[in-house]
Amino acid sequence: MTPQTCVDEILSAGSTEDIIRVHVLFCGPVQGVGFRWNMQSFAEEAGVAGWVKNLPDGATVEAELEGTRIAVAQLIARMDAHYEQFDAWFPSRFEVGSWREVSLQHDTSFTVRR
Repeated sequence: MTPQTCVDEILSAGSTEDIIRVHVLFCGPVQGVGFRWNMQSFAEEAGVAGWVKNLPDGATVEAELEGTRIAVAQLIARMDAHYEQFDAWFPSRFEVGSWREVSLQHDTSFTVRR
């Protein structure tokens, strides 16, 4: 699905001020392009906690994002907008392979896992 579809689904699933945690798989040109480090920076700015890591398949990044529903959705939208500027170099943009709400972990920071 497109990142925008994911954002729309997250926002329609409840109140924008609900605290949620989502597990997300990002697919496509997401490894070797600074995706995890940009997500960490944008998450910290947005007040979203959790983690992000590359998967061994070389084409997928896994993340768990925890914060208000609106902040989590805005983080995914910001990642999409950030990578839109690279359309000339990457013939296709990243997609969201799947997302689901998971149990809160009450993380207080956002980390890049290896």
